[in-house]
Amino acid sequence: MSISLAVSAIIFGLIALREWLPAWLKIWHIMGAGALFLLASGQIAPVDAWAAVDWDVILYLFAVFSIGTALFQNGLSHRLARRLALFNSRRGSFAAFMVAAGAVAALLTNDAAAIIGTPVAFVLARHTRSDPKIYLIGLCVAVTIGSMATPIGNPQNLLIAASGGVPYPVFTFFQWLFVPTALSLAAAIWWLGRGQSIPAATLPLDGTTEEGSLAMDAKNERIWPSYVSLILLVVLVLGDSLLNSIDPDHAIPLGVAGFVACLPVYLFDHKRVRIARDLDWATLAFFVAMFVVTGALIQSQTLQQLLGEMQNHLDEPLVTAAISFLASQAFSNVPVVDMYLKLLEETSVPNLMMLAAASTLAGNVFIISAASNVIVVQQAERFGATPFTFREFTRAVLPVGLVSLGLTVGWVLLFAAFV
Repeated sequence: MSISLAVSAIIFGLIALREWLPAWLKIWHIMGAGALFLLASGQIAPVDAWAAVDWDVILYLFAVFSIGTALFQNGLSHRLARRLALFNSRRGSFAAFMVAAGAVAALLTNDAAAIIGTPVAFVLARHTRSDPKIYLIGLCVAVTIGSMATPIGNPQNLLIAASGGVPYPVFTFFQWLFVPTALSLAAAIWWLGRGQSIPAATLPLDGTTEEGSLAMDAKNERIWPSYVSLILLVVLVLGDSLLNSIDPDHAIPLGVAGFVACLPVYLFDHKRVRIARDLDWATLAFFVAMFVVTGALIQSQTLQQLLGEMQNHLDEPLVTAAISFLASQAFSNVPVVDMYLKLLEETSVPNLMMLAAASTLAGNVFIISAASNVIVVQQAERFGATPFTFREFTRAVLPVGLVSLGLTVGWVLLFAAFV
């Protein structure tokens, strides 16, 4: 076993056992320590580590986090919570919450939906007198599934859309993946809505009332910059998707599009200093470190050796589904897709759609499988709550992950056969 693979395994193990580790030790600390060790031990040179990081994705995530934080600071989360709380039943409120979270993820990426949705989960849990854990887990599942349907739903879809192998990405993703997204979300709502997967424990709810720290100022004077940024982001990303399918050489880099979109927030919002301060820098650091760890792994040739003859079948949808789903459990879906695209010699739409779907749905197995899960955990901890444990999360979502994967793989293969 190479040192890079051993470090990756240790990172996974520590994150899995984090509930027994000191409370101050966060997920990004573990990933960051792994990256620093690989650098210090010479497993990857600083120049190679820099090249391994997809800075376009990091810049785009910075922009999305900025817009998501601005929307949160200006009351969007609390407004959504109050709308969703109008449902009289627990199941109705929970179902509406998951549908809303999935829709936000499809339009604004799963990571932004996780930022906006975490406080909503706490407010709704208090309103319905439910365990917040079920809402937090429901949020993770909904943003993962919802993000599958669009090229801007998550970072791995962005990478696939930017690869040039997907014509008219918005239309193509919707055509291939909307149906399994809707079916998977319905199945997840039914399963999690039963509430049988999570013990009836109670998380601290201090600060989640309207008078507490999660309360938003409904009379904020400058709400419009965050909404302008949101509209700009959607327009620029959709425009980039269109340009990329017409002429990839003149497409707008997604990081640049995102940076331009978030400018109204930092130029005109009175809370810009607070927004910058409260930005989820920890998750950005997690992403940078994760790219370094996977970069060292690719450089070690360990993955190529493990794949062996399987490398000759990477363009087959079923092989793609199996490898991307399983590999995402150890390395998270974004770097897995990045690595997979680099190993592919030829691309086809069915295979790329399978890669997008399977790698995305892999997030519904372990916390580490998707960065949006990590964001929900870290956001909950920032609000002073102890979120779900590694075991609680997997026990609740694994049936959803397997059923949604089966539905999606079947649909993609069926669609490829008839279209």
